[in-house]
Amino acid sequence: MISCTTAVSCSHLKASLPTRLTSPPHSVTIARTMTTLRAIPLVRTARRRLGPIIAIISMVGLHWPIGAHACSRLTVVNALPRSQVCPLGNTVSIFAPGQQVIQPEGNSLNVSGDFSKLPGLGIQVNNWYWTAISLPVQKGDPQNPDNSGAQFAISDQCVLSQEPPWYGKGIPTYLIALVTAEKTSNGCKITIARNAYTDAVTPGCCSPPGIGSNTCTGPWGVTNNHVGEPWPPR
Repeated sequence: MISCTTAVSCSHLKASLPTRLTSPPHSVTIARTMTTLRAIPLVRTARRRLGPIIAIISMVGLHWPIGAHACSRLTVVNALPRSQVCPLGNTVSIFAPGQQVIQPEGNSLNVSGDFSKLPGLGIQVNNWYWTAISLPVQKGDPQNPDNSGAQFAISDQCVLSQEPPWYGKGIPTYLIALVTAEKTSNGCKITIARNAYTDAVTPGCCSPPGIGSNTCTGPWGVTNNHVGEPWPPR
C-alpha cells in the first residue's frame, strides 16, 4: 500500500500512478457523495456543540488573554493646588501620546488606550525644577532647569509601575508629587497630589535661557526658599 505523508510527495506519486488507480469508478464516486450527504448533519451538530471550545482554543492560539485586559478607560486627576511660586504653575501635562494639559485644583482628563506597558502614560508637572543630575543652566539637550517627568504603566487592576522620563534629565514626577491609582466603577483613576517637594522649584521659579524673562543663574540644587534641599529628593 502506498502512503503519502506530505503534500509534495503525494502530488508526485499521483502524477506517476496509472489513471485507473487515481480516478475512482462512477459507483465509488456516488457512494462517497452519499456518505458526505449523511455526514453533513453530524458536522453541523458537532460545530454547534464544539463552538465555545473552538472559540477558546482560537483565543489561546492567538495569544488573547482570557478575563484579563489593560485598563482601557483612564481618568487622570490633577489634585495639586494652585502654585504660590510659579506663575500658572502646578498644571499637569499628560502624554498619551499627544500632550494634553490639566489645570490644578481637582480638574481631570479622560484618556483611552493600552497603557499596560512602559512607556505607558507620560505625566509632567509644569513647574521649573533642577534636573535630577547636576548640570549647568542651559537650554540645550538636556535642558536645565526642566519640568518634572515620568513614565507610568497601569494594569487592568489599576496597579501603577513607574520609570524616570525616557527623554531628558528632568526630576521624576513621583519624587515631587504623590501619584496614586485606584479602581473605580468607570475604570481606573490616577491622582497627582502634592507632597513635601512640590514647591521645591528653582529660586523664584526661574527658567532656562530663552524661556521667559526670569532666567536662572544657578547654582544647581539651590531651591526656592531652600525647600526640599538637599537636591535631588530621596
